[in-house]
Formats: sequence, structure tokens, C-alpha cells
Amino acid sequence: MKIDKAGLFGVILILIGLIVYATSPLDQLVLMITWPLLSGSSEGKAVLFLMAIGSFLILNPLLNNSRFLAPVKERANEYGPDGKKFLKWTILIILLTCLVGILIEFYIRLKYGVSPLTIFVSTNPTSTTTSPMHSHVFKSVFGHFADTMSGLIPHHVHTGGSLYPYVLPWGYLIFITLPLAYITGLLSLNGRQELNRIIMAFALTLALIGMVDGGLYSQPLVIGMGLLFIFYFVENPLQIHPFQFRQFVLPIVLIFLLAFSGLGLELAGTNSSYHEITVLNQFEPVDLSGYNVLSQEQQGNMTVIRTDTSVSDKNTLESLFKTYQGRADGFFMTWNFYSYF
Repeated sequence: MKIDKAGLFGVILILIGLIVYATSPLDQLVLMITWPLLSGSSEGKAVLFLMAIGSFLILNPLLNNSRFLAPVKERANEYGPDGKKFLKWTILIILLTCLVGILIEFYIRLKYGVSPLTIFVSTNPTSTTTSPMHSHVFKSVFGHFADTMSGLIPHHVHTGGSLYPYVLPWGYLIFITLPLAYITGLLSLNGRQELNRIIMAFALTLALIGMVDGGLYSQPLVIGMGLLFIFYFVENPLQIHPFQFRQFVLPIVLIFLLAFSGLGLELAGTNSSYHEITVLNQFEPVDLSGYNVLSQEQQGNMTVIRTDTSVSDKNTLESLFKTYQGRADGFFMTWNFYSYF
């Protein structure tokens, strides 16, 4: 079996990923490089990023050069010789999964009778946030199983496993769509030159990470999906000479539609008048003296609290983590988009 230059680059990325996982000297450097792409990444996400890109670059030439897998290659070439049909399926699978993730977010809020455009925090045993704008519903499924494998995941890497009970059974969809998107993504690299394959592997990895961790409007998914749109709609985007902007109009429009729909939801859910906090099943008393409480009301096993918005969403959430972690099952909170400026 032959591995080309792109495959060799993939081997190097996997080795770097293993070194980052096993040691600490490269952690900060890798985090600094990957943070603009992965948005607040831990070294766990950075390791997955490096190893996933590497796996795409290694497995694609092995698939094409393996005699054992020759029948698979022939069938794939019959269906889509240039990989474009497989790229279409990859894009559709990722988008469908993200839309289901948003529906799961809405379902959780519908079950408790709160606004669909709120942040949910599961606080038992540890605090994990999720919202339609940055969803962790699928991450929590993997996180739950990672939590059961003691020692596999470093203690400081946040798995989001405390959300697991709230996403069942719909969260298991990711066990079907993630492998499907990976396989179709792998086949979409067929028939492409080395540099195209490297950039596409990079884009596929970002999109898959965003699909699991962050959802439709997350930074890695928007970047990755934007690049995949370009590769789908533009023939050989790296080799257009002379440059023709009109070929990029459709993918750019799709990218902006995705970004602006997210901005529209952010604004639609914004409440700049007060933070409404709906606490689920509080089983220990808490001290609210540090909050400017405007009102408090008990509704069955839920407590609805309103506070002013003089403190930013980020600081309010961090404070609420400490207040309710281990003292309630969770809480919902409205957001104020303008507090981030």
C-alpha cells in the first residue's frame, strides 16, 4: 500500500496529536493555534482535531490503493468518480444532524414550559451549558460514555456528560450520523489533488467537530461548512485562473445565510430587561444575596427568579454555576446578546 505526501502529512499530524495527548509541553502552543478555529478548545478537542485530519489523509489513499478494498473503491467510483456526490451527502448529513440537535434543544425547553431561546445548564453533578446557539446535546452522549471509562479522558477535560439524561433517546442519533458523515467525507476526497485533499480534510474535521460540539451556529461548523460549500459549488477552487468571483457567489450566500440566521435567533431570544432564571428541583438552600433579585416565584418543583442585567451573561452564568451546582438539577436562563459587547 502506498501513502502519498498528503498521507505522510496525516501521519505527522497524528503523531503530534498523540504527543499532545500524552505530554504537556505542546499543550499551550496547540491551543493557541487551534483556538480561533475551535473556539475555546481544550487540548482534548485539539487532539481530536489533529488526529481526525490525519485519519482522513491516511485512510483515503489506503482505501484507493488497497487490493482488499478494491470492490469498495469500484462501487464508490461508479456512484461518484470525482467525490462530489459523496460531498453532497456529507453536507446533508451534517446539516440534518444539526437541525435535529436544535429540535432536541427545543424539546428540552418545551418539556419544562420555558422559552425555546434560553440557555440550559445541567448542574448535577457538574455544570454543563447548552443552547440552540451552541448545543452540547450530542457531545453529552459521547461524554457520558467517556465518563464511565475512568482514566481515558484527563480529569480537567469537560465532557458535558451531565446533560446525558435530558437528551435521551434522540441524542443517540449521533452514533449513526457521525460515522456516516465520516465515511461519505472520506469518499468525497476521491479524485482530488493533494492540496485540495488537505484543505478538504481540514474542513471536514471542523464540520464534524462542530456537529458534535456546538451545533449549527458554532464557530468550527460555520468555518468548516463554508469551505465545504466552496468545494461543492466551485470546480477546483484552488486552480481558477483567472480568478472568477461569480463562481463563489452561491457558496458565499449560503455561508452568510447560515451566519445571519444564527444572528437572527440570537436577537430574537435577547432579553435586555432582566435575566429570568428557572431553577429545576432545587434540593438544597442557596444564598442569593449576591444577586440583584427583582422577583422570585415558586411554581411546583421550579423556582422562577428575575435579576437585573447589570452583570454580563458570562459572569452571571459562572456565578450561577457555583450557586446551584450540587444543589439543584439545573436551570434555564434567558440571554442578553448585547452584554457581550
